[in-house]
Amino acid sequence: MSENTVKETSHFQSGKLSAGSATAPKCFEGLFPPDVKTIALTAPSMPGDAPEKIDECIRLLQEAGLRVKVMPHARMGEPGLTRDSIVDVKLRAADFEQAWLAPEADLVLCIRGGWGGIDLVETLDWEKLRRRPDMRVIGFSDVTTVHMAMLHERAGHPICGPSLRGLATADQQSLEAFRCVLSGGTPSPEQLTMLRPGEASGPILAGHLQRLSLMIHTRFKPLPEGKVIFTECPRLGPNEVLAAWDDLLSDGFFDKCSAVIFGRLNGCGDEEDVVIRRLAATLKVPAFCGFPYSHTPKNHMLDLRRSVRVESTGLLHFL
Repeated sequence: MSENTVKETSHFQSGKLSAGSATAPKCFEGLFPPDVKTIALTAPSMPGDAPEKIDECIRLLQEAGLRVKVMPHARMGEPGLTRDSIVDVKLRAADFEQAWLAPEADLVLCIRGGWGGIDLVETLDWEKLRRRPDMRVIGFSDVTTVHMAMLHERAGHPICGPSLRGLATADQQSLEAFRCVLSGGTPSPEQLTMLRPGEASGPILAGHLQRLSLMIHTRFKPLPEGKVIFTECPRLGPNEVLAAWDDLLSDGFFDKCSAVIFGRLNGCGDEEDVVIRRLAATLKVPAFCGFPYSHTPKNHMLDLRRSVRVESTGLLHFL
């Protein structure tokens, strides 16, 4: 799904969806399937860092005919530029539980990631959240902590994809992937670059590299056995990336997974490709790179309830 189109197996139509250009305005009409009528917005980690972009996305959702339910403390502390702006975890937990359990809400869309999710997951009432076992929660980056806890607690439907803040900058292909996956469609195959040979298949496990390394030390430790692991990491330089990777290696995190697929490690700058290949060389399973999963406009959605298959040529199929 790099520059190619997205093949849909559902009957949902794309509408006027547009990432915007010099000649066409940004439009979210058709971004969500017809069963999504009300979106609950919450900030499980940090406040939004660009209030004007958040305002823009809320307006675009409303213009697309969606009802937007903003949680009471979701926009407290904006702009969230440092960890000092993180809202008290009890308020964030109350917002998250309210968003999840609101009968009119069809899914929870996180405003952004940032930092703070690891405290949130310890505060949430998971027994209460399991009353809605299929609630969709969309986000990525620090929301990895929430998704890993959801998998551990068997609560809700974790979907790794652009947050509300990320939708403001997502390119057309990423919006199309968002629309396709959320509507139950199947993205077209994606050609990856092979780093370690082999073919693989299994359920998707996707997350921010450093947050995965934090979660293995909690009671919400992810279970990677038999899974295809997608990972990315922004902002962190090579030494920090290597430290997080070494932590996962020491834990045996990759020993029994099916394969590893790298998104971007764009904090590594000019050394990104060298660092990715260095990480891949430590693995004993097939490894690939080149999937558009990142803190950039190219950020395709990954449904953690679905599976993938990778051919020995590096061709990735969504199942």
